[in-house]
Amino acid sequence: MNAKKTQTNENDFAALERLARSITPQKLRPLTPAQRGRWEAAKRGRPKKPPGTKAVPTLITVDPQLLRRADAYAKKAGLSRSQLFSDALRQRMSTAG
Repeated sequence: MNAKKTQTNENDFAALERLARSITPQKLRPLTPAQRGRWEAAKRGRPKKPPGTKAVPTLITVDPQLLRRADAYAKKAGLSRSQLFSDALRQRMSTAG
């Protein structure tokens, strides 16, 4: 059976009501092992970080044009801005000796 997935606008309450009514006990099935694992992981939440490894928020000043370029690069590379700045700092410090 090839079920077509549709997206429902969360503000379209009539559509959400129809969706809720379309879910019947006959359509329900147990979770697969992979789904069960994801569900259990989601219930646990984010893992706790070891002591002393918590990130510290830091205020820095960056040229607006450079920040736009950094944000665009981070998005293209699939990184957060914080990850990009942390990686750049680590690389700069490792090459400085």
